[in-house]
Amino acid sequence: CVVGSFQEKHLTVMGEQRKIKEATTAVGELVLHLQTNLENYTGITVSEVVKSGSLGHGTAVQGNFDIDLVVYSRDINAEEVAKKGYGSWTGEVKSFLQRTLRGQVTFGKGTIIHAVRFQYKGIDVDLLVSPYWDEPRDLYEFLRTLRAEERYDFSVSAAKWQVVFFRLQPNQVKEFIKRAKAWRNKTWPRSADAGRPKSYLISLLVVRAHMMAFAVVGPRAKTDVIASKTTDQMHYLVNNHKELDVYWESDEYYMREEYPQLLPDPPCIVDPANPANNLYTTGINRCPPKERDKPGGDGNWTRFKGQIGSLDLTKTVEEIQCKKQK
Repeated sequence: CVVGSFQEKHLTVMGEQRKIKEATTAVGELVLHLQTNLENYTGITVSEVVKSGSLGHGTAVQGNFDIDLVVYSRDINAEEVAKKGYGSWTGEVKSFLQRTLRGQVTFGKGTIIHAVRFQYKGIDVDLLVSPYWDEPRDLYEFLRTLRAEERYDFSVSAAKWQVVFFRLQPNQVKEFIKRAKAWRNKTWPRSADAGRPKSYLISLLVVRAHMMAFAVVGPRAKTDVIASKTTDQMHYLVNNHKELDVYWESDEYYMREEYPQLLPDPPCIVDPANPANNLYTTGINRCPPKERDKPGGDGNWTRFKGQIGSLDLTKTVEEIQCKKQK
């Protein structure tokens, strides 16, 4: 694509904003449909529905975003999930959507282990389910009872607290996250590309890089200066990834000393809403077996490190996505 006149850029931005608005409307329709009808058809009580992912975090990138919805239910038993997974509940939800939204949804991607994937009004949707937790510490105490390999299945349970974390981030940080995602999407066009950093990992790295940059340049620095310094810190973090020890402490969620058996050893980038989720390993798409850091790992950082030098957060999303016209 080519960035041309100011008018062309304006029309492009307006068109993408309209798409995001339409997606937001579609999300609202799905949420209302689930809240109103899911229990009647399946017996699964809807305790809460959370809009997660980039749309829920306020970091959706024009031209490339999807929807994550998480249905929390007190009818979903955590112990049973630990033993058997989510299959029985996601199967019920898929059947419900097939019956009640016939002709409006397409299940081209089918049902994966922990989610129902479909298209609704042209929008890609991942619909996940989770046991309901009153407080974050209820989840963390349960995770303590599980083996390390069983805890990943409950990453979805922290989605509603992840949304709150990003809702509290400054608009400038969210803008830099959008730019970083646009760069990622251009560098790895396909979501399944090996070594591709996932959106959540990118987002947390930008949050930390911005904190580091802000500490250097101060609150009165101009946006371009902060963007440049945040870029430098992103380069530093990725190039020195084996030394990463990134976590967030919060009285509302967890303090490091409270859950030492859940928190991973470095290198780590710990989910601010889930001390057992280490994005250092879960945040990278799988590489070919010979390139993985360890058997069963989610891949390594080699390809990410090899590309990070081209990241420039001083450029807008439109400039990153397009080439300037000569």
